[in-house]
Amino acid sequence: MIRSEWIKMRSLRSPVWCLITLLGVTVLFGWMIATAQARQWDGAQPWDPVRAGLTGVIVAQIAAAVFGVLAFTTESLRVTVAAAPRRARMLAAKALLVAGFVLVTGVVAALFAFLAGQAAIAGQGVPHASLGDPGALRAVAGAGLYLSAAGLLGLAAGVLTRSTAAAVTSVIVGGLLVPVFANAMPEVLARFVIGYWPTAAGLRILATTRDPAMLDPWPGFAVLAAATGALLVAAFVTFRRRDI
Repeated sequence: MIRSEWIKMRSLRSPVWCLITLLGVTVLFGWMIATAQARQWDGAQPWDPVRAGLTGVIVAQIAAAVFGVLAFTTESLRVTVAAAPRRARMLAAKALLVAGFVLVTGVVAALFAFLAGQAAIAGQGVPHASLGDPGALRAVAGAGLYLSAAGLLGLAAGVLTRSTAAAVTSVIVGGLLVPVFANAMPEVLARFVIGYWPTAAGLRILATTRDPAMLDPWPGFAVLAAATGALLVAAFVTFRRRDI
């Protein structure tokens, strides 16, 4: 099953372009945002150059999620299930390859984004970081883990909705728009979303400075991992019971 899914993912153009987009967006937006934040820093506010250089991950998660969606919604399920009737094994192979592809691409993208971002920050005369600084390597690896989780969320959404448009819309709204508009919500709800919404909490894996109002990096990522696991379980149960 893994070999079969490997062939399918390599042969389709759309998933490949998603990974290329993920790589480009992570580096480009990381460089742009790091440059802008370095220009605006006045020395009075806490400064996390590592997170600044990896901020492109916030946008790149859309490409990762779309990759996961397309891994399920772009094939003829009737043909696939006829050839491989053990649905759980087939979906597990998809999940493994989605996670693996995005993890490797995400770590490579995060490394280039880190280097480009720190060069841009140093060019502004603002304190910058190196890979040897505390938490830097963890943040780079964590960016890959975060994007991998986004890919699995996209896969789960594709299974649950059986629609590319509906799945992509759900991951954009749930993963990106809800945290963005948190400040427009009532105060109690806004605090919860900023601190504990899965994608918002998961982004703490990119931080190297502590924020008392937020979760630490690994507990924050654990929230995202738990939510991803729950949706994958729901996807597996639904896929096994549903008619094709």
